[in-house]
Parts: sequence; structure tokens; C-alpha cells
Amino acid sequence: MNGRCVLCLISTCNVFFSRFQGHMANDAAQILSLLFHMEQLVCEMQNPETGVPLRRQKMFLTTIPSAFLAYDLVEWLMERLNIEEQVSVCPLAEAVHLANQLCQHGYFFPVGDTRSLAIRDDGSLYRFQAPYFWPSHHQPDNTDYAIYLLKRSRKNKQKHGLDEYEQEALARLKKLLCHKWDFIALQAEEQVSLAKDKKKGDRLVLESQEKSYWRVHRPPPGSISCLEKTPLANRKVKKKNINDLKREKTLLLESLNRPRVKTCQIVESLLNHCQEYIEFDAFVVGVLPSNPWVTEDTTLWTLNNREVDVPTEQRVKLWAISLEDLLNDPTGIKEFERYLRTEYSHENILFWKAVQSLRRGGKSDIEKKVHDIYNEFLSPNAPCEVNLDSSTIECVQEAMKNPSRYTFDAALLHVYSLMEKDTYPRFLRSAHYRDLLLNSLHPAQKKKFFNFGAGMKKRMVSAGAKRRPNPSHLSGSSVDLTHMSHSLEMEEPSMSSRHSHSTSDLHDLGIPGENLASSRLSSPSSSRDNVPEDNPHTLQVPRLSPGGGESETTLGVSLTVPCRPASVVAPWDTEG
Repeated sequence: MNGRCVLCLISTCNVFFSRFQGHMANDAAQILSLLFHMEQLVCEMQNPETGVPLRRQKMFLTTIPSAFLAYDLVEWLMERLNIEEQVSVCPLAEAVHLANQLCQHGYFFPVGDTRSLAIRDDGSLYRFQAPYFWPSHHQPDNTDYAIYLLKRSRKNKQKHGLDEYEQEALARLKKLLCHKWDFIALQAEEQVSLAKDKKKGDRLVLESQEKSYWRVHRPPPGSISCLEKTPLANRKVKKKNINDLKREKTLLLESLNRPRVKTCQIVESLLNHCQEYIEFDAFVVGVLPSNPWVTEDTTLWTLNNREVDVPTEQRVKLWAISLEDLLNDPTGIKEFERYLRTEYSHENILFWKAVQSLRRGGKSDIEKKVHDIYNEFLSPNAPCEVNLDSSTIECVQEAMKNPSRYTFDAALLHVYSLMEKDTYPRFLRSAHYRDLLLNSLHPAQKKKFFNFGAGMKKRMVSAGAKRRPNPSHLSGSSVDLTHMSHSLEMEEPSMSSRHSHSTSDLHDLGIPGENLASSRLSSPSSSRDNVPEDNPHTLQVPRLSPGGGESETTLGVSLTVPCRPASVVAPWDTEG
């Protein structure tokens, strides 16, 4: 048998089954032909000399007869069908796929766990199915399935217990086959008694083969079965009547009038459209001020509500692309109508809004709205008459005999064309649009997306600053210590004798008798040398001189620094 032919047949068996299931008798013959080729390959696998090697697999305290390994099967398929030469990409995956197709059609099954009919390239054990249970030799029957379930229910429930879906199937079959349930029970008892006379190994192999057969033909809910039959399709040609022929003629005429555009022109049009709208694409250029889905800041949604007093610049620029973009925005419609009222040509936009309300309104109000729109915009001497030609008005009057949501479609198309060619270009050139663009909002980008711990850090810094003021911030023009020193001169002299042991509570402030000139750039050691030694516990705070010189400062404020009393002795200063 040609290996290439077998490879092509088996690799497309799913396609054949899905295509041929449910067809007539000639299609069933093709399915049988496909199964014949698959079974011929399985027979070659079972050849004792050139087939897949079978051996007795020894496991813990048990011996499994007539089993083969999964990777032996995959290797045999690759050698027999020359998959490595015919498939350049992933030949191993192709061989595993073919093995899965054979397993799902019931030609071999896994030993032990029959719930999964998947082949893996590992050391899993599999066993060939008996030819009696092949799909082309035996067809499933409800009576046989009922006998199988009844046999298992009468055996050891811990070892041969039925699953939930099998219990439901048994109860359903008992109701369906109630007229011959005694015969089914008798057959089940006879088969159980015959199985007891067989050897244990043969009995286990037969039970596993029967269980695998019903796993393929009666799979659990949610599983895919390659042999499941679909309902027969009704392929009888329906005879066409006069209405069908008229509808077909109308469709053919419409297809003739449909414009034909070349593919290159379509691609060019798509590219131009993308380039035109790329500025407004949030996935490409981002959004301002920030993305609400990232920063949890809803400013973007607030600025782009359906109706706002001041639109954003990006929103106003979008109105200039096309009239459709303008009419899709409620704020754009409001501004467009405001401009047209100044030009005394707002009847077109009012008619457009009325027709849109008719299309989206309730069904019970359609007839009333149709007559109201006609009386307001299209009737002779209408208060807000729309400029339409006679043919369009006749078309509308004919459609009003059966009022619907689409009665004014012809008039709406004419009005839309007038706005697109006349009023819309004038709106874009008007001072009203320029003012909108000039006064539009320009949201700034927010760079901080996450602000975890910022408030805590600020509080910690401010608290530290209150506890330990920096002397450099008290000098110069940032703090006016002159006013503070003069105000403290008016206090009681007795307060100078009190002091606190905290440097943040200083009471004695005085003005020294002489000014000591010092440079701002002088080192701390030189500044300490210029401090008078009369009162070593007085701190001189420099400040700017009234002359305003940048390089000269005066020590105009003296702060009393608390000192330790001489009588106080720390415990660690004493000896012994």
C-alpha cells in the first residue's frame, strides 16, 4: 500500500467525515472506503514481524498482556509512511495527529484509563481493538448498550460502577425498551455467567475492549465523537414560484448597478482613512490628560461628555473631517444648529433631527410623527419648509400611504446632500468655527500615574521641619526678624530668666550693641570667631542690613541658648 496515499487519507479523515455524514447511500460508500484504508493500515500495525511491537508489560504486582507503547506506535507511523520526507515542518506532530485519529475512531484504546482517547509520545500503554468492534463491522444498538450497562451495574460497583451519565442512560433505556426488558436482563445474566468461565486475562481484555467500544460510540456529555451522525439534510430542490423569480431578478439588477472597485484602490482608500483618523486613535497616540483605565482619573470622560459647554480641541478638529463625524456628536449638532440659526438656514438640520427621532422612536408614535414632520417641513406653506424637488416630494407622498420609520429616506438623502455641499463647508469657514477652535480646551498630560505614599511623605517632611527649623531659612530676607525683635522688646524683663529645654521655645531676644560684619560665604569656624565672648550662651542670628547690600549682613538678633546648670551632675560623670 502506498504510504503517501495512506497519509493523505488519514490526515483528512475528519474533513471527509464532516463532509459526508448524513448524506445519501453513495456518500456512505465513500465513508466505508475511507474506513477500509484505515483498517488496512491497522492490520499492518498488528503484523507480528513488521508491525508495532507487542509485549507483556510488567507493572507493580500486575502484568498487562497484548499492549504496546505510545512512542513505538508514533515511531512506526513515521517510518512506515515516510512522514519525515513528506512533511518538512513538525513531522512528529503529524504522526501524533494520525495516531489520535485512529484512536478516536476506535481502532486502539488506552489501557486502564478509557476516558481520554488522546495519544501522547510517551510510555503510555495501548491495546488494539478486536476487529468485531471496528466501525465498519459492528454498528451500535440501544439493546446492546442496555445489556452492557446492565452487566456493569450487577458487578462490583466499586470497580465496575456506572458513571452519572451512564446511570441516566440506563434509566432512559429502561423506559424506552420496557416491552423487552426481561429479554435484556436475561441476556445480561447469560453473558456474565459465560465471562466467569473464561481466564482472568482474557476476561480483562474483553471487558476493556467492550468498554472502549462504547466510549467511542456513546461518549460522555461534552466529548467529541468522530462517528456521530448528523441529521439528514433535505436536498430536494425547491420549485421556484413567480415571487421567487421576481426577487432574484431584483437582486441581479442591483448587483449590476453596484460599483466595482479595484483592490489597489480599496487599499489606498483604507490607508488614507487610517492616516486621516490616526490623530484621534487612542490606541496609537494616547489620550489627554490621562487614560482613566490606567490612572483612575475620570477627567477625560468629564471633558468628553455627550453635551459640554466647551469642547476639547481634538473634538472640534474631528468635526472638520466630515459631516458624518459632526452629526455623530451631540455637541457638534448643537454648535452646527447654532451657526445655522445665525444664517437663517436651520430648517435642514431641524428636519434631519426630526427624521432621526422618528427612526429611533417608539412604534406606536410612528404614524403621528410622520404626519407632524410632513406638516412642519414638506407641506405647502409649511412653517419650516425644506427645499426639495418635485420628484422627491412625490416619492415621500407615495411612501406616506404606509407610514413607517423610513418614509422620509428619500427626502433625508436630499437634505443631507444639501448640507454636505453648502452649509457644512460654510460652517468650517465661518468665524463661529474658528472661535470654537480658539476657545477649545487643551488638556495637559499628567505624568504621574501612581501617587502611592506621596501624601505620607509630605506629612513626614512637614512634621520634621516643624521640629527642627533650618537656620539657613531664618536668615536673609525670607524671614523678617527685625519686626520680631522689636516686638519682643516690649515684653516683661522677667521673662528673660525663663527658658525651655527645647530649642523651639526661645524667649530672650536682644539686639547687640555693635554690629559684626560677616560674609555669607564665610566658613562656620570664622563666624564662630566673630561672636562676642561676653555671653557665651547667646546665639547671634544674621540678617540683611537696611542698606540692601548683598554681601553684607548684620547680626541684629540675639537668641538665648539654654545651658546646663553647673549644679546638675550626670550619673556617668561621677566616679565610683
